Amino acid sequence: MPTRTRVLVWLGAIALIAGAVVTLRTTEDPRSSDTDGDGPRKPITVDRFAADNVVLPAPGREPKPPARVVARPEPDALRVSWADALPGGQAPPGAAGYEVRWKPSNGNGTDRDFGTRLVATPDVRLAGLSDREHVVEVRTVDAFGQRSEPTRTAATPGETDEAAKLPKKLTGLYDDFGDLANYGDRWHLSGYRGCVDVVNERDQGLPIELSCGADLAMLRAKQPMTLTAPTASGELGRVAVWSDTAGTGGELTITLAPGPVDRVGADTQRANRFLPRDGALPGGTIRVGVDDGGVHVSAAPDVPGVPPPDLEVFPAPVRGPNVTHLFEVVLTTAGLRVYQDGLLVAVAGVVPAWRSASVLLGFRGPERRRSRVHLAAAGFTGPATAVPALVEVPVNAGTQRVLDLTEQAPQLGIARTPLQQATAARLVATLLVAKGMDPNGVVMQFGDLRVPARPVVVGPSTVDGAALTVAADVPAALLGAAGPDSITPFVLRAPGATQQVRLVETYLQLAPAAGWTPPVTSLESPRPSGADVPPSVDAVLCNSAGEPLTSAVIPARGQIVLKVTLDASTSQWETGTIGGVQGFQVWLDGELTAGVPTRADGPGLGGQHALSIAVGGLARGAHVLEVREYTMAGDERPVSAVLNFTVR
Repeated sequence: MPTRTRVLVWLGAIALIAGAVVTLRTTEDPRSSDTDGDGPRKPITVDRFAADNVVLPAPGREPKPPARVVARPEPDALRVSWADALPGGQAPPGAAGYEVRWKPSNGNGTDRDFGTRLVATPDVRLAGLSDREHVVEVRTVDAFGQRSEPTRTAATPGETDEAAKLPKKLTGLYDDFGDLANYGDRWHLSGYRGCVDVVNERDQGLPIELSCGADLAMLRAKQPMTLTAPTASGELGRVAVWSDTAGTGGELTITLAPGPVDRVGADTQRANRFLPRDGALPGGTIRVGVDDGGVHVSAAPDVPGVPPPDLEVFPAPVRGPNVTHLFEVVLTTAGLRVYQDGLLVAVAGVVPAWRSASVLLGFRGPERRRSRVHLAAAGFTGPATAVPALVEVPVNAGTQRVLDLTEQAPQLGIARTPLQQATAARLVATLLVAKGMDPNGVVMQFGDLRVPARPVVVGPSTVDGAALTVAADVPAALLGAAGPDSITPFVLRAPGATQQVRLVETYLQLAPAAGWTPPVTSLESPRPSGADVPPSVDAVLCNSAGEPLTSAVIPARGQIVLKVTLDASTSQWETGTIGGVQGFQVWLDGELTAGVPTRADGPGLGGQHALSIAVGGLARGAHVLEVREYTMAGDERPVSAVLNFTVR
């Protein structure tokens, strides 16, 4: 089982001064009792245990069940929500997670008849269901694995009238990605190659694999969105997106830019860091980000502002990983509105100054975790526009750097094969600018020829790290059958470019000659899902009041508190369910000092625990404390966190 460990030790702003060491481990101390030389690993059972100087937390009463459970039909699936995933709902006190069970209504009710899923968030999609009524029951699970009584509901999978109506309103574009192999005819996908890919998975819409952690995938509609005359309510245009990327730890962005940019802003900036006015955005751009923290609206400095609409706005309900939700961005004469599943969750006092714009959708998963997100459908209002019949061919420049105008170029180029059957071609590149670079002076070097590459929007950003998309027409001498086999060198240049100016992507847009047959698009198979991922482990040393210590040096008297958090908030991204755990042990200097079971009524799902340790029972000098979390089988390496401290 792949183990994912994460140690978060807050030792104050001056944690490093005392020589505190925090280590991520997935291996045991060789002195521990769960190994036997080079032989097979002995299964571990976590029993309740405390050394003489340790006081353990104790379980209380069983948790309360969710007040209400709602199941919404989808084709061959049910979206089930409860607690704070419902408007105005609240999580039951002490909830560490939930156990969801379901079965057809005519099932016999035995345990084998039920499907079961362990989740951290109160929002789950049950897929692959037959078109008959299903009973769903949800139990609250606390930090010790105690289960509540179930709260039940019943529903039948299928398309709702509401879901069927909205696509008809999206007159400019509506795409449910039924033709998965040819999605590139309508959309351009931007991302680092090998890290961002569309894969061949038939579940819900367009599956995008994010293989390198929290890389940002950007999808641009090749057809622009055009605003209409204001409706009676002042609406100018609407973008609708059905996606599961905004689940816990994930992020969805919806951007409107007055030009065919492929990326905007700073790639590394998460939505919760968006500024209301962001100079890293191209002129006229409006961007909406959705994440755990809510909805974040950002606009370029030149976007006209108005007083925000005086409307009642509601907190966005919690969203679970792999659960599709509908997000709508509505532009009006009185400002911008954002809806989640029909609920108004944000307003902003910005109004577009343009009449048409490119629609970009951004997808990002949790930090430090591979993930797969789905765009079930997307579209926008306005008149439909024909998309030119151009073919995109990715190409690699001779270097991922953007060179200064006078730097020597590496003698690396591209094959001219794609250009031999083209009547016209344009090269498009996206780069990250750096201070001192002139975005209006970029040139593309095709062998001995240098061609100006102009920004695709008026008013490109010059902010350090901002994305810039440029385009240049390929010289006619390089098209057709005549000419060299390759173009060398092939690089981008810009006045003032430094080592920090990097390319994100380059590709050709070709107008194919008559009789040209496009290659068959072949999508990669999706990465096989791994095993269920257990919670990560966070460990923090605190004073007796529960406040994080500001030093790794501890006086030889009194008490300290070890706060242990088993966090499963992003564990569901791998398989849709959590790898349940039986509990954790605390080892001090290679000796077992505490054990806390978390499997009272079934597998534990995480939660917070506080252990009190009397310092007087510890020898003066350096100590190593390790928290080890074990899965139910107990026969695999534990997820662990290590803290170093000194008693003086």
